[in-house]
Amino acid sequence: MTIFNAIYYAFPTQLLVLHLRNHLAIIVLWGILMAFASGLVGRFVGMHYLMLTPEYWGKVNFWSFFITGAAFGGMVMIWHLTTYLLCSNRFPFLATLSAPFTKFYLNNSLIPLIFLIIFLSASVWFQWHDELTSSSEIVWNIAGFLIGAAAITGLLAGYLQLTNKDIFSLQHPMTFSPRPGSRIPFSEQRLPSVRQIQLGATSWRVDTYLTERLHVRLVRSIAHYDPRVLERVFRQNHLNAVVIQGGALLLLMVQGFFLDSVWLRIPAAASMFLLGNIGISLFGAVKFWFRQWSTLVIISLFLLINLFTGWGFLNYRNQAYGLDYTRDNRAEYSYAAFEKIATNETIDGDKAMTLQMLEKWLAKNQTPQHPRPKMVFLCVSGGGMRAALWAMQTLQKTDHATGGNLLRQSVLITGASGGMLGAAYVREALLQNSQGDRLSPQEPALLDDMGKDLLNPIGFAMVSNDLFFPLSTFQVGNFTYRKDRGYLFEKQLNENCHSFFSKPLSAYRDAEANAIIPMMVLSPYILNDARRMLISPLGVSYLMKPSINRRLASQVEIDGVDFRRLFAAQQADSLAFSSALRMNCTYPFILPNVWLPTNPAVEAMDAGLRDNYGVGLAIRFCHVFNNWIQENTDGVVFVQIRCWDKVSEINKSDEKGIVDNLLTPAAAVNNITDTQDFEQDNALSLLGDILGKNHIELVRFHYHAVQKKREASMSFHLSKQEKIDLLESFYAPENQAALKALKQLLH
Repeated sequence: MTIFNAIYYAFPTQLLVLHLRNHLAIIVLWGILMAFASGLVGRFVGMHYLMLTPEYWGKVNFWSFFITGAAFGGMVMIWHLTTYLLCSNRFPFLATLSAPFTKFYLNNSLIPLIFLIIFLSASVWFQWHDELTSSSEIVWNIAGFLIGAAAITGLLAGYLQLTNKDIFSLQHPMTFSPRPGSRIPFSEQRLPSVRQIQLGATSWRVDTYLTERLHVRLVRSIAHYDPRVLERVFRQNHLNAVVIQGGALLLLMVQGFFLDSVWLRIPAAASMFLLGNIGISLFGAVKFWFRQWSTLVIISLFLLINLFTGWGFLNYRNQAYGLDYTRDNRAEYSYAAFEKIATNETIDGDKAMTLQMLEKWLAKNQTPQHPRPKMVFLCVSGGGMRAALWAMQTLQKTDHATGGNLLRQSVLITGASGGMLGAAYVREALLQNSQGDRLSPQEPALLDDMGKDLLNPIGFAMVSNDLFFPLSTFQVGNFTYRKDRGYLFEKQLNENCHSFFSKPLSAYRDAEANAIIPMMVLSPYILNDARRMLISPLGVSYLMKPSINRRLASQVEIDGVDFRRLFAAQQADSLAFSSALRMNCTYPFILPNVWLPTNPAVEAMDAGLRDNYGVGLAIRFCHVFNNWIQENTDGVVFVQIRCWDKVSEINKSDEKGIVDNLLTPAAAVNNITDTQDFEQDNALSLLGDILGKNHIELVRFHYHAVQKKREASMSFHLSKQEKIDLLESFYAPENQAALKALKQLLH
């Protein structure tokens, strides 16, 4: 026997070849998890954080790794059980061995072993390099993972060892005689039939296998065994495999009932491994029962599920908490309804209320030396947790450097996604401080709160709850909603931020109207028609369309909707402010689109799809009140806090292949923020013409990674190194120059 044949016809090699040929779907599943763990896929949204530093009860420690390791061990056993169901009939010699399943999974461990090596290597490096974890803690964490994996693997293996039968425990007096000339045929022959298996023949050649002690043993002929006994061995082993797979599915579904329990909220990485269990099990079940028809069955199932959920069966849509979703109480969503809101009378009334606010802002900021103060607009960009921390840090440090003038002179805060989370937290601290709380908006502890993880709860809920029909419910006021990853995001955000965002939208009305805090207009994107949903406790109908003279007003399309006026009958004022923030930062797939109670139904998602920087909405506000601004202020200052490059690299088209050319139109979506920049630069130029020379200033604070390898990802979780890089970036020369310019403008 040549060395090649010895290796190729060894049982581990033949199992790998068989999986690559017949079970590519579950090989791809392992590949996806490897890509997540290594950061090759999902790094932009922080998927590798979930895998490499699992959190349990808000901490990364031995127990978080232990639970994740246990889930990984469960996935490994499901992998072995599923492939045993699908493959064992090709290797009837297994039934003649003592502890057949044990020997099978030892020989079938090549793929899980490769994953384990990649995962542990990536985790050790990530903990040491990105999380700045000490060597002893890393060793302890990895030990937790391995102990957890060994514990669940040993438990399940022990159960199977006790319950799985081999031929020696089932053997009866035999009358079977070997077929003359029977032998193990070569692998290039056709797949085995039931008759061939019964006769002890197989079409998959195996010469050697590994024992429990990792000794190499030759495979012996099974032709002299009773085929009925062989069949009983496999049938009984298969039953055990189905029992364990069903248990894993039940465990994952039961988790959805405990979203509120911190103790039972296992790390998202563990939930991902449990999801892998389900994917492998479902593939195995369909493949086992339907064989050659499995592909058609899977496609048919997807089509049927889509059809039934479209009809309303077991269909669930995420909702904005606090709104009335009663079926017979839906707001009309049509252009005619928008025109009824954006009447001259309504717009004039809302403008009058805002002018009263501006007069109070002026009284607060006027001094004998500066009777005409600068009016500040804060425009923050989206970008997940990095945008939230960057916006918070910049607002805190610039407000401190200007002696509190920045927030005091700010009239409006606009923007998208994570940036608005950070700005809202600083604004809330300002409000609390004005009401007598000792908490200052410049308090460093606020930055620590906002930097806490939000991604693990989302991942946990997505895997353990949202993949199934959510059954757990909760109440806000008189209305009942279902718990999903949107609910858990808001819950975790409030837990991290001392429940500052648990109040309704209307709670901010008086503070904004009296210019105690800046106005904040959230503007989630309506997926159905690309309009903005303008969410504010004050009337903002004047922002629903571009400001233009009355003669041309009918020619200008309404491109935004005043949320409070559209949903007046659905209790818009009761909207949870955390839901408003979530709608504004609904990154695709990570958070669920929010279904609004309209007829027809529409969905809201991340404001960044329309205006990732908030500049467009602030410019429109200036157009509406330009006369008052010119009469009462020394001009406007746009403070832009952004996490995206202003001048992006130009993508090359030199080496495009046929497939790349086909995908070119879709790639245009990547340039959406660049397009917004171009349009906003143009709008700023036109506004400068209206307000007059030297009456408009733009000060930009821009996050650039101090060290490219530590650049923060656009995720709801940041590593320690990324947080350090964000803090250091404020002291970059360009940002310090911007700070100096801002101090001169506001002093």
